[in-house]
Amino acid sequence: MDRFIARENVKHYRRELENGVDEPSRVTMLKLLVEEENHLGHTREQLQKLDRHIVRLREIIARHVDLTEKLQPGQSAFTERAKIVFATLNDLMAVYIAYRQTITTALADGKARES
Repeated sequence: MDRFIARENVKHYRRELENGVDEPSRVTMLKLLVEEENHLGHTREQLQKLDRHIVRLREIIARHVDLTEKLQPGQSAFTERAKIVFATLNDLMAVYIAYRQTITTALADGKARES
């Protein structure tokens, strides 16, 4: 049951973060995301899932950059929102990469399960 709740929380935090959140919420959600990921353990399966999320997030960032470049200078409300989303996506990518290193290290040190 705990793993189910952790998985659902991870999905929720990822979805919220991918839509962009303000700085205070972002910091809290990123922290909670890592805590829930830790509840799921450091396994090869988690590493594979994380790799898929990293690929997906790269695609989202590329699409976001493309759309942002198309905004007109007079669309300041959209431009400000685009900055928040971009900052959130970058922070999320940094967390993913750091967490990926944590899992990789745990697997290499034998402190994690293989699956």
